[in-house]
Amino acid sequence: MSTFLLIGGSGFLGRRIAAAALERGHTVTIVSRSRSAVNGCAVLGYDALESAVAASDVVINLAGENVGARRWSAKVRHGILASRVDTTRRVVEAIRQAPSKPALINASAIGYYGDTLVPSNEGMGAGQTFLATVTKAWEDAAMEAADITRVVCLRIGVVLDPQDGALAKLMLPMKLFVGGVLGSGRQMFPWVHRDDVVEAFLWAAENASAHGPYNVVSPHCISMTEFVRTLGAVMHRPTLFPVPGGALRLLLGKQADMVLHSHYIVPMRLMGSTFRFAYPDLEGALRNLLSR
Repeated sequence: MSTFLLIGGSGFLGRRIAAAALERGHTVTIVSRSRSAVNGCAVLGYDALESAVAASDVVINLAGENVGARRWSAKVRHGILASRVDTTRRVVEAIRQAPSKPALINASAIGYYGDTLVPSNEGMGAGQTFLATVTKAWEDAAMEAADITRVVCLRIGVVLDPQDGALAKLMLPMKLFVGGVLGSGRQMFPWVHRDDVVEAFLWAAENASAHGPYNVVSPHCISMTEFVRTLGAVMHRPTLFPVPGGALRLLLGKQADMVLHSHYIVPMRLMGSTFRFAYPDLEGALRNLLSR
């Protein structure tokens, strides 16, 4: 078994990765600004990052400000970029200084591809949007360690969790019978069940042949219209109240890119590997999540 270090690991995704790693017999340490307790894990501050990296076999880097928390002012956009790139550079430098070089499993995002209506796989280049610029710089910082250790970048899609993130926000108007399609509805919506994301991180950590970028999205990417209609059907709610793109722009500013841009993403490398999605179908994924 291995010693895992989760950086920025006290959020909803990090806690699930930690719990799954512990179940498999790994030792887990977390570095977090919040220092909130996580069952079975030592939780350290960022002042201990270098020593924690040196004591680890695998570093999972999840650090970065929430891109959906606030409107994207110039200050917020700078924080989104710096919180990812600066921390990742520090992690890479700590790996360089470590006597034994741990593998680096770095979080990334499907925003890498920009606004795309055509199927995009890991062989394609970065897009031109703000999020594409952020994720490209984030991955470049992580890949600086590729000459000394194994580096994996997981480009994560929209993680479905009924208590957090996009699904929780979409469920609220559904519950109030005012749910509907966001924007044109034609934009592709690259969803993924939270358990498949957790499994992808563990697969990348435990599989010595895993390297480079992997898209972590369901193999069945669908449109926003299909997503909302399926959610409404599972929740037994109508989807009669669309929200025009212009209204979202007024409400969210540039942050509306997150739901108005199309992300047609294909997990080609995961599909060609030993990894298997537990929830490739949206209806099955939603029924699993909403029944818990």
